[in-house]
Amino acid sequence: MTSESPNELYFASLHRLFERTPALSFVRQTLEELAPGRARLALEPDDRHNNGAGCIHGGLIATVLDSVGWFACATRSEGNWLVTAEFKVNFLEVAAHERVITTGELLKKGSELFHARMDARTERGRHVATALGTYTLLPRKFRP
Repeated sequence: MTSESPNELYFASLHRLFERTPALSFVRQTLEELAPGRARLALEPDDRHNNGAGCIHGGLIATVLDSVGWFACATRSEGNWLVTAEFKVNFLEVAAHERVITTGELLKKGSELFHARMDARTERGRHVATALGTYTLLPRKFRP
């Protein structure tokens, strides 16, 4: 018998899903927090992630923002897959040579669409980007 709650078991399965994500070999991320309707991921950049100006490429920041929005929504998807239907990002500052912490928050859960807001900040607190995402709920479950 386990003392873990259903949420703890479900969030542990989301952590395992995150750790098996093939894209992590290209864009190193750390899943730091999951809570109902919320998630936090950190981008662990290195020089391969820089653009020509020596800053972290915006596409990599967008990738992590999309991921954190997905995980925030997945905490409430009851094990169903979600796919990104729409994604918008506004870049506010550049980031270079430091971790970027992203947070995602589920704004609205519909029967088929989930809406999330995401933010990216440097470890020192500079607001790098903000994003909105819409995720479509699929009728297919992922394996815990």
